[in-house]
Amino acid sequence: MKKFSLLLLGFLFIMALAACGADKSLDKSEVLSKSVEATKSLESYSVEMNMDIDMMDMKSNLTATGDITHNPDAMYLNLNMGMPGMSMDMEMYLQDEEAYMSMFGEWMKMDAAEMGISDFDQLNQEEMEKLTQFTEQFEMTEEENAYVLKLSGNDESYKVLIEDLVMSSMGDFSGDPYMEEMIESIKINKLDLEIRIDKETFFQTAQTFDVELEMVEEGTTTPIKLKGDFTTSNLNKVEPIEIPAEVKENAVAEEEMDPFAEGMSVEEIQELVTYTVPQPAELPEGYVYTEGYYDETMDSVMLSYDKDPENWVMVTVYPTEVMSLADMEGEPVTVHGTDGIYYEMDGYFSVSWEQDGLLIELAGVGTELTKEQLIEIAESVQ
Repeated sequence: MKKFSLLLLGFLFIMALAACGADKSLDKSEVLSKSVEATKSLESYSVEMNMDIDMMDMKSNLTATGDITHNPDAMYLNLNMGMPGMSMDMEMYLQDEEAYMSMFGEWMKMDAAEMGISDFDQLNQEEMEKLTQFTEQFEMTEEENAYVLKLSGNDESYKVLIEDLVMSSMGDFSGDPYMEEMIESIKINKLDLEIRIDKETFFQTAQTFDVELEMVEEGTTTPIKLKGDFTTSNLNKVEPIEIPAEVKENAVAEEEMDPFAEGMSVEEIQELVTYTVPQPAELPEGYVYTEGYYDETMDSVMLSYDKDPENWVMVTVYPTEVMSLADMEGEPVTVHGTDGIYYEMDGYFSVSWEQDGLLIELAGVGTELTKEQLIEIAESVQ
């Protein structure tokens, strides 16, 4: 027994010496510092992003998968933007000063600045250095293969961490200087951020976020909620990104892709659709037909009736297989003896209902319009 006890004491002594000689656990400052250094050597990776967007009670979803490379910066992404009654798939290529986007089966040449790689590239030295500004606010735990850092609060300084998320949620508006001014007005009400950093490589492998914020526009506050995740893989294993020759050859200029580039008469539109174009038979005094458009991709029609720039109504028509009343939000009303939806916000009014296999939305803007007038116009639509 004494011999066994001596052996046990010897074993424990050796283990204590080994522990004293082993590397100490890293603190959060060292983990973030090493992650910044590791990112300097990152040349490529694959990305997967999923984000739910709730802006002014209008919900949408953005998903993105693809590859990003550096030196030179290049990107290929498959994106889907989903919103009530609509889903839009897109492809994007960006390489040096060339940028292309595919929508509705056609490639469009874009302004490279509008497709900023930074909106989707969350794994670079600049982004990681932003995190180090908040080292003390992070809480860190360890798992078997990862350091997990969490940040929560509503500190105004946190907005530097979410600007690119907000920009990517804005879609085509992200390059608009006006939108950039709105982003500067961001007030954070809530931010929950979790980052996972690989223990071996110190690369960031995943990020989840839950953000509630406000943007101010000319005294009007817009609430926005962003919630989602961002994961990376294939670090330094992505092949160089090349824009296919057929994309370059078939791409058209951005302005040529505008389905509303040229207005049409109702008669011209009627020749393009298989259904009878609904039109209002009665309008308030002074309102006249000004222009109409047909969107072939959604088989939809838009007719505009104006009194002046501040007072107008618009009829928008979709086949119900494209969009239905179930996709609309608002209070119940009755139009043509059937269920409809009425919606009102900041001087904008709309009534939606289904008729003859079509979803019809009558919208109006103006100081003279009332809910009752809009419904009267809706009742006259034939």
